[in-house]
Amino acid sequence: MKIPAATQLPSGSWRSQATVNGRRMSFTKETKQDAVNAALLAMITSDPKEEERRKALEKITLRTAILEYIARRDKVLSPSTIRAYHSILNNRFQAVMDLPLTAKIDWQRIVNEESENVSAKTIQNCFGLVKSVLAEYDISTGNVRLPQVMKNHRPFLEPDQLLTFVKAIEGHKYELPYLLCLHGLRRSEMLALTKDDVTRKVIHVHGAVVQGMDGEFVKKKENKNASSRRDVPVMIPRVATLAKNFETESLCPWHPSTISKPLTTVCMHLGLPDVGLHGLRRSYASLCYHLNVSEAQTMEWGGWSDISTMRKIYIQIAEADRVKKADELKNFFR
Repeated sequence: MKIPAATQLPSGSWRSQATVNGRRMSFTKETKQDAVNAALLAMITSDPKEEERRKALEKITLRTAILEYIARRDKVLSPSTIRAYHSILNNRFQAVMDLPLTAKIDWQRIVNEESENVSAKTIQNCFGLVKSVLAEYDISTGNVRLPQVMKNHRPFLEPDQLLTFVKAIEGHKYELPYLLCLHGLRRSEMLALTKDDVTRKVIHVHGAVVQGMDGEFVKKKENKNASSRRDVPVMIPRVATLAKNFETESLCPWHPSTISKPLTTVCMHLGLPDVGLHGLRRSYASLCYHLNVSEAQTMEWGGWSDISTMRKIYIQIAEADRVKKADELKNFFR
C-alpha cells in the first residue's frame, strides 16, 4: 500500500488524497501527519489485502486512532463527552498510547497497572473507549477482566426530609435552582432554563449547558437523549412564582460550583445527607417510587431512556418504606 502524500493549502491546512472503493477522496487536517493518517485509515478499511492492511496499521498509533475516532463523531458527541475522551487520551494508558496498532499488547497487564491509580468505574470507561476504537480496525483486546465496580451509597432525601428541605430553603438565594433539580432535572438541563420555559403548571425542558474542551460552559440545543426533551409538571407552586419574578432571563445565571457549595451547607445545618445537585434528581425519582408513580411515568418526567439505569442508580428506597414492608412480612407469619 502506497503511503499517500499531503500538500499544504493556502489556508495553512494540509490535504491528503486516497482512492477508497474506486473513488478519489480528500482529507483535510490541521497538520501534515494528521492528513496522511486520515487517508491511510480510509484506505485500510477498504483494502482487503491483509498484508497491506498490516503495513498501514504499523504507521498508526493508538493515540492517532483515538483522535480520529473522536473527530469522526465531533458533530454528534456532546462537548463534555469529547472533553472526557481527551482526558483519557492524555492521562490513561500512556505506556501504550504511542505504540502502533499492530503492537502486541497485554491489555490485562495494562488494565491491572492502571487500576492501581484510578477507580474501577474510571477503568471501565477508559477501557471501553479503547476497545471501541480498536474494534473499528477489527483488533481484539482479548478476554480482559475489569475490576468490579462496587455499588456506592448514593445519598438522597427521604420523603419527610424533602419537606424539611423545601421549607428551609424558602427565600434562599439559590432556592429556584434547587427546586428545579428537585423536579428531576439534570444540572445541565437546569442551567439551560429561561423564564419562558416555566409556566404555572409545566417546566419545558429542552437544551443543555455543558462544559466544553476549554472548561467553559456552552449551551447546546440538544438534550442528553431524545426522551430528555420533555414537559415536567410543576409539583411545587413556588417554582412558577419564583421563575416569573426572576431578575434575569436565565433561571440560573451562576456557575454550577457557586450553587453547589451552599447546598452542602444547607444540608449540613439541617442534619440531612449531603446530596448535591444530582442527589436532588435522585430524590425526585425516589419520591415517585414512594408515591407509587408508575415507572413509565417516572421515566417520562425524569427524562430517562433506560429503565435499568433509573432503577439501579436513581431510585432509592426510603427507610420508612423498608420498615413498613418488613413489618408486613412479619405480620404475615404471625
